[in-house]
Amino acid sequence: MQKVSKAYQDSMKSTLRERAYIMLSFGLVNQEAQAKAKIAPGDFAYYSNDSNVFGESTDDTIYATLEEGFTKVDGSMFFLPRQNQSNTYLNTGLVSRQLLTQAIFELTINLNMIATDFKGITINFGENYPVNFDMVGSGGQTIEYRNNTKSLFTTEEVLENTTQVKLVVYSMKNPQSRLRIYSVRFGYGLVYYNNDVINSALDSYVSPIGADVPQIDFTVQLKNYDHYFNVDNPKSAINFLETGQEMEIHYGYQLPNGGGIEWIQGNRLLCSEWESDDYTATIRCQDIFRNMDSEFYKGMYNSAGVSYFDLAVDVLADAGLVDYYIDPQLKTLFTKNPLPRVKHKEALQIIANACRCVLSQTRLGKVQIKSNFVPEAAASTDSEAAYSNIANILDGSDKDEYGSLATNYTTVGGTMFFLPRNLNGNVLNTGFVSAEQSGADGTFQTNPMITVTQEVACMYYGVRLVFGHALPAEFIIRTYNDGALVTEYHCGSDEIEKTTILHNPFDDFDVMTIEFVKTAEPYNRIVLNNFSFGDITSFTMSRNDMTSSPKAIKQELVKEVVVPCYSYQNGTVEESLLSEEVTVVVGDVETFFVGEPSYNFRAAIENVANGVTILDSGNYYVKLRFNVTGTHRLEVFGYRYKIVERYAVKSLNNRGKTVKWENPLMSDIAMATDLAEWLGDYYASGIEYEYTTRGNPELDVNDIIYQENEFHNGMKVNVYRQTLEFSQSFSGKVTARRIGG
Repeated sequence: MQKVSKAYQDSMKSTLRERAYIMLSFGLVNQEAQAKAKIAPGDFAYYSNDSNVFGESTDDTIYATLEEGFTKVDGSMFFLPRQNQSNTYLNTGLVSRQLLTQAIFELTINLNMIATDFKGITINFGENYPVNFDMVGSGGQTIEYRNNTKSLFTTEEVLENTTQVKLVVYSMKNPQSRLRIYSVRFGYGLVYYNNDVINSALDSYVSPIGADVPQIDFTVQLKNYDHYFNVDNPKSAINFLETGQEMEIHYGYQLPNGGGIEWIQGNRLLCSEWESDDYTATIRCQDIFRNMDSEFYKGMYNSAGVSYFDLAVDVLADAGLVDYYIDPQLKTLFTKNPLPRVKHKEALQIIANACRCVLSQTRLGKVQIKSNFVPEAAASTDSEAAYSNIANILDGSDKDEYGSLATNYTTVGGTMFFLPRNLNGNVLNTGFVSAEQSGADGTFQTNPMITVTQEVACMYYGVRLVFGHALPAEFIIRTYNDGALVTEYHCGSDEIEKTTILHNPFDDFDVMTIEFVKTAEPYNRIVLNNFSFGDITSFTMSRNDMTSSPKAIKQELVKEVVVPCYSYQNGTVEESLLSEEVTVVVGDVETFFVGEPSYNFRAAIENVANGVTILDSGNYYVKLRFNVTGTHRLEVFGYRYKIVERYAVKSLNNRGKTVKWENPLMSDIAMATDLAEWLGDYYASGIEYEYTTRGNPELDVNDIIYQENEFHNGMKVNVYRQTLEFSQSFSGKVTARRIGG
């Protein structure tokens, strides 16, 4: 669930909603040019640094020099070091050596590729930008730019059939100054709003138990003004779209009473295909996993065990990904078994499932493996009232409260109890009650504090606090990882209710403290009945939010869940794993694959000594270099592992089907038992709901929400599929699974 304002929540729940908005942005970036381009040698300052000009360079490190209207003394610039042999300078971008007064300065960018077309270019010149300059292609095409007033320069002009881009600068904003370039992007950014969008649909799916690879599909239909998207139009944007280009999707909602538009990040997806006619253009985008179809085949048995965290890092690195999140809990979980030969996305799915995690893509387009269970945690405090039970705040049970003479605290509706004279071992099921009592202004002499310690570090997107009849007016949440402060969040009275849910990201932490600063009423204690963290929400999908009656689907009853645990044992006999004729040349390198996990490979060319050399191998492949030329019979020998199975069983019902959940990485019977318990919780309900809604951009797949039901009050469901449609207003469809029996 995305964090939204109280005004947004209230207005979205009202009978009549305000106006909905959408914003789409994507860059027509020539990705090959962006990756291969280099600055040609030129007359640059000794401290010039063009190493990241074509990356995500920023201009936050600038050397102060004596140029007209340039040097600042506000702490934003750095002293220029003397020229040194190691050439160790900050990433200040490209800087010309000479001051551009009357002289013309030329700069050449080699694309290092065959002649190509690209539409538009974006150059960050910084605050001292060129006013008059030309852009020249390798074929002589010249585009003139005069009276430029932008430090971040962009253009839609198409540079055709070129292998390089030459910038010819005639004059600068400040005449006595150098040319600086902080970043260059070959392409042009396009942004579309309501007036351009006819309709769109964002369909998201994630399996709560890792049964499938997650999937996100987005389709948008745009108005094709002036044939801007026609393929036959040489300046059409559609000719410069490339598979894999990013599209940013944002949804907006008009807050009532002139509150402005509140925007929510929808997702960051990759363009996959597009089409157009004279009136419309349709663009389709998809998640990052759809491009992870290459095979991971480097699985290796490890008798000492390898952490699932390291295994996930290996898979992601092999897939070429550098931006991801892996739950730190995976560092404490180990497997001996090799990953089978599967696609990279399926390998991640197997890892996530084995560790009771959910594999997903965040709204910022990042791969995420996050635990779908809460680890063991303990609550403690340095000071609490005699009738307080701090440990109980984590059990989620309904709490009892004792009446007291605190201001506006005690009720007479039969919901509170009298304190017994003897409290020793005679206390009801209370939560945390602070020993400290606030003064006339609601503050404390010593602030009450609760500490929650987890067995391992984890990340959460929210916390839930259920207070008693007395409410705090202010508290501070701090998180720590290995003693270092990670996050500090101040919560004020405008966010505090009896059940307070904070939709804030709390990065990896193992200790969380809650410091209570003030009470809403004077002369009160802090009463916290329940506390939990995780992907939780106070959102209730009511009948008013639905536009159809929920269809309930009762799935087949599950009798038991069986999770095999696999033990690998060495083979006793060397076998021929591969025998075939190959035609090769000396120095050829080829990789051969085997179907079953094997080890101790030995390769030979028939009747030729030392005809082949093993360069590398895993349990499913062997990489060979041939030392002969011609057609020969290749033999590869090795040992096959013998696999022995044990079973962890979770019984659910006296009848029904048996679900055998096979995860090839499962080598520890304790982990297999935990996985069976986790899967058993999922299959215990077996009831799903489908219905259409008024659309909620803030809702995420895998959110646990409340769903209105006439027979079950406070029924919790897990939303695992959602469609959000936009056609000048929101609408949607939800598929959710009941939690619990």
